[in-house]
Amino acid sequence: MSADCPLQVIGAGPAGMSLVLALCNRVAAAPGRDIAESRILKSLQLFEGGATLGGKMASYRINANTSAHDVVRGINDDTPFVAVRDQYLQHPQTQSELIPLADIGQLMVQPLAQSMQAYLGERLHCGVEVARIEILPQGFRSYQADGQALADSEALLLCCGARENPLPELLHAVDRWEGSGRFLARANLDGLNADRRPIVIVGASHSAFSCAWRLLYDPLFSEFAGGRDIVLLQRRERIKLRCSREFALANRVEFDPQTDVCPISGLVFRNGGLRKDAKQLYLDIRNGRETRARILLMDQLSGQRELLEQASLVLQATGFVSNLPAIERNGSRVGVGKPSANGELRDLADDKIIPGLFGMGLGLNILPDDAAGEPSFHGGIHGFQSYPLAIAPRIIDCLTAQMPVEKVR
Repeated sequence: MSADCPLQVIGAGPAGMSLVLALCNRVAAAPGRDIAESRILKSLQLFEGGATLGGKMASYRINANTSAHDVVRGINDDTPFVAVRDQYLQHPQTQSELIPLADIGQLMVQPLAQSMQAYLGERLHCGVEVARIEILPQGFRSYQADGQALADSEALLLCCGARENPLPELLHAVDRWEGSGRFLARANLDGLNADRRPIVIVGASHSAFSCAWRLLYDPLFSEFAGGRDIVLLQRRERIKLRCSREFALANRVEFDPQTDVCPISGLVFRNGGLRKDAKQLYLDIRNGRETRARILLMDQLSGQRELLEQASLVLQATGFVSNLPAIERNGSRVGVGKPSANGELRDLADDKIIPGLFGMGLGLNILPDDAAGEPSFHGGIHGFQSYPLAIAPRIIDCLTAQMPVEKVR
């Protein structure tokens, strides 16, 4: 078992990596403080179930719908990883409006992972999956599936990603069901029914339109999707687009200037709108330029039983649930969730915060009260660039208050 440490991080995808980056930035930027002598960094234990850092970000086969600026915003000049940023910016592809996620993985995530691995050394444990967390009187203990204890820590951060579960209304179609995450990462057609029956996408989110985009424009699916009815089932009254005021007015995007515009960036639906490829696809469908897919407004999913029965593939893009290890206290299972604006997790039984237990990332995404965005948006934000900017510093603030984080030289 690893030695006691101030903090253990479970999961080293974009969320876990970003916490370490933000922590390094915090220590490196403080006068008289040395990263090598930082107590929390010197003994931090990082566990990742996969063989390498970076999670699944580079596995998605869609355009990133982000810019080079978005990706590198969280990496400041004070970080020991600045060389990765500079090399990334020198690559010609970063001048492009759209960067495929696989390329972002190769150009940014993989070099960051290599730098972090060199920095953390034996404190970085890849290929080690944490199956259970025990809440102790003064901290936390992590375990593998075989019961072997991994580490004791004063605080623990869960960055375990998320999964998609079939909605109750789709359980009858589970043999034809697939979550958007799996579909967007597909490298082949294995297991998909290639008959000519309809393809139904449940949801009108960014992920839903990204699924439709792949079906329509990815050569992998040209024969599979060609000539089939592709239907996006939409429940909400309107579809939001992230755009400028001018774009919204020119393209007849309904918005409230008081509540739907970010006061800092001036963007309409900055946090809640479709972006780039997904946005353009929606406009093409709405304006009749793309007739191979259609949007069907519905009241309830249960009312679409006939269409769902006809479909040979049902793609669900309605959000994620946390992919957390089992968490126990005194031998009893504890349900956790509902993170505060500072990333602290609550015991769902009594709604009380569990001191020292934090979470962020997909499935536990958080929108701080002072995060830039439209006032009308309620929910969570996630993405590579949002963690260092919004969430990780708040978690670090809490850790700083609970324990001495850096050693002053």
